[in-house]
Amino acid sequence: MAIEILNITVEKLNLLLDEKVDKIIHALTSKNKRVEEDEWFDLKGLIEYLPNKPRPQTVYDWVHKKIIPYHKSEQTKALKFLKSEIDQWIKSGRRKTQSEKRILANNYLRSK
Repeated sequence: MAIEILNITVEKLNLLLDEKVDKIIHALTSKNKRVEEDEWFDLKGLIEYLPNKPRPQTVYDWVHKKIIPYHKSEQTKALKFLKSEIDQWIKSGRRKTQSEKRILANNYLRSK
């Protein structure tokens, strides 16, 4: 195990330690926020949350076609939707811009 001896001032060391502590605190609080943000929606809550406010029948069609992530209770047969899964589903549907499509096409052509 190699040991390096650094020539560093106390002020610089304190700054480095403060930066590391801030990063750790930020990482921990970010994880906690993500956990707190996760919640369950019923059909009405989902419709209110989605940007395009679809009709209930549209959501039922998505469920039937397995387009949208959902959970179904065995006892009540009620549909439930997890916010984090819905957010991921919305993000996965993002369409690429023309410039992104051009880059992908060029990369594909170069690989052939």
